[in-house]
Amino acid sequence: MMPAVAPPPELSVLIAPGRMDVAAGTGSVAITMRIPAAETLAGSPLLTLPIVIANTDTVASTLIGLRVTDALGEVPLSVRDDPVAIAYARHWIAGRAVKGDLTVRYRAPVDNTPPRRGSGPPYSLRTEGGGVSGVGNTFLLLPETTAPYRIAIRWDLKALGPNAAAMSSYGEGNVQMPAGPVGRLSSTLFMAGPMRRVPEPVKAAGFSAAWLGDPPFDPRPLMIWADKLHGWMSGFFQDPSEPPYRVILRYNPINAGGGAALTNSFLLTWGETAKDPEALKGTLAHEMIHTWTATGVGQWYSEGNAVHYQALLPLRAGMITPDTYLEDVNDTARRYFTNALNDTPDREIAARFWEDTRIRTLPYDRGAMYFAVLDGRIRKASAGRRSLDDLIREMVRRRVVGEAATAAAWDELVLKELGAQGRQLTADMLAGRLMMPESGDFGPCFSRGTARFRRFDLGFEPKSLVGDVKTIRGLKSDSEAARAGLRDGDLVTYSVAMDSLQGDPKRLLTLRVTREGRTFPITYLPRGESVDAWQWSRVPGTPDSACVY
Repeated sequence: MMPAVAPPPELSVLIAPGRMDVAAGTGSVAITMRIPAAETLAGSPLLTLPIVIANTDTVASTLIGLRVTDALGEVPLSVRDDPVAIAYARHWIAGRAVKGDLTVRYRAPVDNTPPRRGSGPPYSLRTEGGGVSGVGNTFLLLPETTAPYRIAIRWDLKALGPNAAAMSSYGEGNVQMPAGPVGRLSSTLFMAGPMRRVPEPVKAAGFSAAWLGDPPFDPRPLMIWADKLHGWMSGFFQDPSEPPYRVILRYNPINAGGGAALTNSFLLTWGETAKDPEALKGTLAHEMIHTWTATGVGQWYSEGNAVHYQALLPLRAGMITPDTYLEDVNDTARRYFTNALNDTPDREIAARFWEDTRIRTLPYDRGAMYFAVLDGRIRKASAGRRSLDDLIREMVRRRVVGEAATAAAWDELVLKELGAQGRQLTADMLAGRLMMPESGDFGPCFSRGTARFRRFDLGFEPKSLVGDVKTIRGLKSDSEAARAGLRDGDLVTYSVAMDSLQGDPKRLLTLRVTREGRTFPITYLPRGESVDAWQWSRVPGTPDSACVY
């Protein structure tokens, strides 16, 4: 008989939120992490945490009272930072050799001050309604190791009062995670406090939602809608058991209406420009699709198919009208076809992703148009017997059973359906060539035409809005920004999501400008030249029942 193999050791994380100052929007969270069987040489990296993640600051530079101990006592630490970039990390270096069980203690500050750098993913710790929420990659120091650990998440909620509860991407309250990499904690969502919940009581599997405080709308109908759609999507993607999926809703002072997809979960945000629950349905649908379709193929694949399906699946489920679906199609088409940078090759997107909204939205918009074209061609080639659905479901099946769900696998599926022409379509999309769906590619109810729109144009170099200090550079003398009074060298701040601003041809941009000791607002319409864009319209006389395909 083979001897039993001992399971990997258990790493435990105790999260103890302190009392939150609701008026000031501040507080702290005490962290105690116990790392068994640690082994690090003197002068080697022991712990790490990003300093900045795509414009979002973490607590790496502001954490309080860091103390690391092992059986020999306190471990002296020094720090080493990666080169400054869009995302870079801090490493805590062991001053002596470490071997055995390690305890890490510190406090992570909570601060609702709007992010200094501008638009970025809403990961940071935030307090609302007397509670706290955030993503692990902004406040959890992790050991620099590839060793697998079982992970125990534990909570101490005494300071939050008798009505406080806690949840994470992995479950309600205290949870036990199976063996795996410690990096899982980076993509884990956390919330604690007097949470409001849908459904009530919370289900062990399937959809559940939570929020703190009182948004300016009642989230319950929206979350009940999302719960129903999540169940319908499980059937569409042929998932034999509806997976757990947790949504938390919170305020975002910069990029309201968007969010962040995380392990088995999604962080959805509202704000002054995004407090219509109807408008948030598309975001919820989009992010739930990632539960099934996320792969390593590329952003054009995961984001593109999510945009393609974000209104189509609710339409098929009978949960939105054909007119709402058409509005979603035309919003994407308008943003894509008026984008002055829509010929940017896919290989250039990652390096420029956070410096220009026109680059950032390309995987979403161009990917969606590619999938619409591909779907139309497959339906025509198969006389309606096959569609994009069959290929996406096959990729989902492969990922679930552990088979390859890669770019090469996708290429093989497309080649099988359409031959060399299908492979060329994918190559054209990646090269930045325009994707142009036909009239019937969004269903039999809609025909293609053109409409004229003004291009999105800030009027200055978009990279001016990246970094701690935002200084206007490259101002165009004939732009709306210049006509409104903006000047090169102006220091600015703003509180609007650039992606949604780009998508709304009527929305004004207000910049808070500091010049020669004075601070004042400048408001203008960030639009430039007028261009034609493909748009779709309802075919006269077609009933709603004919629009579902």
